[in-house]
Amino acid sequence: MRFLKIESIRQKIKQNTKGIQKNRSNHSHPFSSDIHKNEERLKQQLNSSEDIIFHDFIIPLHDGHSLKALLVLVDGLINEDAIRNNVLEQLTEESLESPQGEELKKVKERIAIFNIKNEDNLEKAVFQLLKGNTLLLLDGYSEGLVLNAPGYEVRAIAEPQSDRAVRGAHEGFIELSPTNIALLRRRIPHPSLQFETIKIGEFSQTDITLGYIKGIVDPKLIERLKQRLDQIKVDEINNSGEIEQFIEDHPFSIFPTIGNTERPDVASALLMEGRIMIIVNGDPVSLYIPSLFLENMKSIEDYSSRPYYSSFIRLMRFFSFIISISLPALYIAAINFHKVMIPSEMIVPIIQARETVPFPLTMEVFMMILMFEVVREAGVRLPQQIGIALSIVGALILGQVSVSAGLVGAPTIVVVSISYIAAFVITPIADVTALLRIGLFIASSLFGGYGLIVAVLGLLTHMISLTSLGVPYMAPFAPFYFQDWKDSLIRLPLRWKKHRPKSIPNQRATRIKSLPKTGDK
Repeated sequence: MRFLKIESIRQKIKQNTKGIQKNRSNHSHPFSSDIHKNEERLKQQLNSSEDIIFHDFIIPLHDGHSLKALLVLVDGLINEDAIRNNVLEQLTEESLESPQGEELKKVKERIAIFNIKNEDNLEKAVFQLLKGNTLLLLDGYSEGLVLNAPGYEVRAIAEPQSDRAVRGAHEGFIELSPTNIALLRRRIPHPSLQFETIKIGEFSQTDITLGYIKGIVDPKLIERLKQRLDQIKVDEINNSGEIEQFIEDHPFSIFPTIGNTERPDVASALLMEGRIMIIVNGDPVSLYIPSLFLENMKSIEDYSSRPYYSSFIRLMRFFSFIISISLPALYIAAINFHKVMIPSEMIVPIIQARETVPFPLTMEVFMMILMFEVVREAGVRLPQQIGIALSIVGALILGQVSVSAGLVGAPTIVVVSISYIAAFVITPIADVTALLRIGLFIASSLFGGYGLIVAVLGLLTHMISLTSLGVPYMAPFAPFYFQDWKDSLIRLPLRWKKHRPKSIPNQRATRIKSLPKTGDK
């Protein structure tokens, strides 16, 4: 007991020491009241970089005196017209009427910029400056003003290339976080929609914004996510994929347990279910958590169409996923191990197609899988027009020419082609289907149908064990939530979805309170 008490006291002292050191580090570089010393220290901090502009000017005072001022900004990151018209002209054209010692307060009132913050820490001011803000310093004050007037070029809002919609909104996120937040705010104009921003990366200082709806989202999920983000201590964050890999529950699984989207309409719908959005500044792809396997089979357009066709399309996606990962494995198991599975009418054509092929069947199928992956990857990485042409020409070469030359059998081309075409229906997990296709094919090549069955059972066991921020990945199938089956394999009418899914923890179960009575004769 004495040892435990001593250890608890040590931990408290250690935590208090860390807090004191953190507070000291935040205030270890205060500004000087001498504007020339501040300028020299800023130049030392910024290493006299050529894109940093130091502009000296004089602010006339009402009593006939003047006040020295210094503007520090980064060329190319600020709006020069806004600084010239709303700062310089406002401070230099008319004399400043203010009692001595209160010039900083009057200057702040005179500047015609909405977002102005006081800053007394030189190191923090440097980071704000390099983020695209402007720093204004006055002689005699050990405090500066940080002016938010960015002016760098941004991409216009357009529909995402990888997630197009036939019926629905044709707008997508861009690389600027404030714009993405505004797109979400425009769709959910309610005070319960809240955003919190933290900075990650010692050098990059990347803004990571968490978005959620208070009153719907489970507070435990928010706390759990914040704890993981606070533990990230890295030099830089370049994109949302790095955040995804740092905070996911199972970093060594091939299945992504954190979803992503570029569409504001999808993000707003997910927020209304109790999800948390993660917006990374500089990346148009936003993350959402928790994410379930079932969502890879869904589309935002499913809720814009009638439930009958939407249900048919969703069943087709499930069937395409199974066909994509298992068809080559079934083909190799039937030909090499279980010939009784092949109908008698198909045996002769398959044998005739295999007569001129110089390679074993396993090697033949594996080569075709790898070549199709090469063609697909080349079509994605090349410019759009060249990529489309390469995909068509590559498919023709791999298909017709290989069969004509006797290098590959026609049944192999058909099987592998169907497997890859089926994968295009479920593009969110295209990388997962490619790996599963090869894994099941290897198991089937070594042990036949028994190896395929064992591999599938192992795959299902692994999927059931996965979680997304503590939420079961395979819900509502495991664990079983029958209520959520209304929007799983099929989509029932929207008026039957009165409650939010139990698969996602939330604080507001009821989604639809009342609807008009229709359908009466």
